[in-house]
Amino acid sequence: MTHPQPPMRTRVIKSIALSILALSVGFAISHGLTLLHKPPPLREPVQRTYNVEVFRVECNDLREIVRAFGTSKSDREVVLSAQVAGEVAEIHPQLKIGQRVQPQKLDLEKQSDSCPGDLLLRIDPATYQAKVTQGRNHLAEDQAELDRIKQEASNLERLNKTIAADYDDSKREYEKTVQLRKQGVNTDSDLRRAQMDLRQHEKGLVQSTNDIDLLPVRRELIQRRIESHEADLKLEEIELARTSVRPPFAGNLSAVHVEIGQYVRVGDPLVTIIDDAIVEVPLSLTLDDYAKLIPDIQERNFPAVELAENESASARWTGRVVRLSPKADEHTRTAMVYVRVDNTQQKTPLLPGTFVQARIDGPVLKQAKVVPRDAVLHGKALVDRDGLVQARDVNITRTLQNLAVIDHGLEPGDNLVLTNLDILYDGAKVRASVTRTLSEELVSQRSQSAKFIDDSPEPLSERPKEPLAR
Repeated sequence: MTHPQPPMRTRVIKSIALSILALSVGFAISHGLTLLHKPPPLREPVQRTYNVEVFRVECNDLREIVRAFGTSKSDREVVLSAQVAGEVAEIHPQLKIGQRVQPQKLDLEKQSDSCPGDLLLRIDPATYQAKVTQGRNHLAEDQAELDRIKQEASNLERLNKTIAADYDDSKREYEKTVQLRKQGVNTDSDLRRAQMDLRQHEKGLVQSTNDIDLLPVRRELIQRRIESHEADLKLEEIELARTSVRPPFAGNLSAVHVEIGQYVRVGDPLVTIIDDAIVEVPLSLTLDDYAKLIPDIQERNFPAVELAENESASARWTGRVVRLSPKADEHTRTAMVYVRVDNTQQKTPLLPGTFVQARIDGPVLKQAKVVPRDAVLHGKALVDRDGLVQARDVNITRTLQNLAVIDHGLEPGDNLVLTNLDILYDGAKVRASVTRTLSEELVSQRSQSAKFIDDSPEPLSERPKEPLAR
């Protein structure tokens, strides 16, 4: 016989009741075990001591360093061009890049060449020599004509005296003939002959006098022609001299543009010479950095400059700022300063075209309190005061790369906490494991300068005030 199945609702109620019973039993067992567990003994809290690095605050006289970069260039560089046209007939046997050449030197007392200098090349002088010879011949002809006029003047003077004497004789003869005609001794024909003879001698005398009067004018014309021919000869001699090309100053050949036998025209480049004894480095500064150098330059206290291949390298060359640009670049808002490097005073010469990093002596910071910039957070700094942290409110007046200048809040001798700043608090116990000084920070700044192109301080140093002779 089949029994009827209980309804679905009855089965669900039974399942819920069994689940509640199971949970109740589990909770009772867990509570019992908890009551049996004994709590651990309580200990007194111990304050932690943190190991930190500290910086000893000091007052120092510092010189700010203005940093910049630029490319060196020769103070004197010239491209010698042909001043006359012609074929290159002769060149220096060592006319090659890098060759040292010497200029012509004059002896001012003797008015002569004490050193002829190096002949770099010679343009064919035949045509120009012929013009000089022709000019000298013209002058010789003018001088000969001038001498001829001088002799002609002497001859005209003697001739004029003779003609004047003949005129006087003819005049007396005419007067005598007139008297005889009045007396009826001679005829009218005799009178006319005497009159014609007088007029002939008078005409000769006038002509001779006129020739003498014209001599100064002829002499003046020849003198002006001589001056013109002398000027022409001088120009021709200059052109002849220009066929020989010599260096205008001592230097090195940096480029050679011609070969022997090559025809050159006026203005064609021949060689390029640079004087590497003095090298100049133009530097572009921000207007703020530019203003820092103005007082020294105005007092003719030319700031010293250290130059290196890159920001982290040691100084390889030294120089001085010798002048400032009078205007700023309207596009970049920067201004130029110019550094002069005397290669004769360098162990290794600075080659023109070298990219360099410059460290320029800037203004002096008197008794400045300079600390690492990262040790100040939101206007507060932590000081190790006998092993306990003391929070101080500080004020930063300016920053110098990774350093900060403080005007109040810290005193000389304070130990400024540098590490663990994120977990320390006012009153925390600390132990100084490392004490750092400003000199160590400055050395560290130089090693980190590759990350910044900004100011950096250096210890105060003396600088001469005398101007640099060029």
